[in-house]
Amino acid sequence: MNSKKIVVLADIESVRVPFTSFEKALKEVSKYGEVAGCKFYGYSAKRTKDYAEFIADNNYDALSSLAGKRKGKLDLRQVIDATRLAENRKIDGIFLMYGKGNIKPLISYLRNLGIEVFAGVIEPDDNSAKCNQTIILEEGLLYTQISHAAPKKAAPAPRPAAAPAPAARPVQAAKPAASNDDDDIIAKLAALLGD
Repeated sequence: MNSKKIVVLADIESVRVPFTSFEKALKEVSKYGEVAGCKFYGYSAKRTKDYAEFIADNNYDALSSLAGKRKGKLDLRQVIDATRLAENRKIDGIFLMYGKGNIKPLISYLRNLGIEVFAGVIEPDDNSAKCNQTIILEEGLLYTQISHAAPKKAAPAPRPAAAPAPAARPVQAAKPAASNDDDDIIAKLAALLGD
């Protein structure tokens, strides 16, 4: 029997896979050690309802979406939790299902502490390449919507009277593109952690 303890940190908002795919990945992770706990990020009772029974039956943590978090992007709570768990030294591995963002500094930090890192991804990426193991998640429809009747077409709205054209404004220079806030925060964490 394998005595290693592995914690699952799954961003189910960013990595949208059906529960059956997550369950298969969990069985794969179990080959490397005991799943000691799970925490879910971006949980929604409507959108991720196929996970609800598993979360309730096992009394796992499920956090709702962060306000202002862009769809598919990294949930920084996951990074903080992974760091705290690793420093606790009571676990041997972490299985991460993560959104888009550079978490290579986090993965390096965890591995330097002797923590095995498993990535759960739909397609391998630069982050998963730094992990001990990569588990490919199967995509699929989360929910099947059945329509019994074709939707009725709405009558076209009446056109409003034409408004006078506004006065021309001078053209302003474009603002520089905003940097990815998630990557900036990860870089700051990496600097603090010395990686």
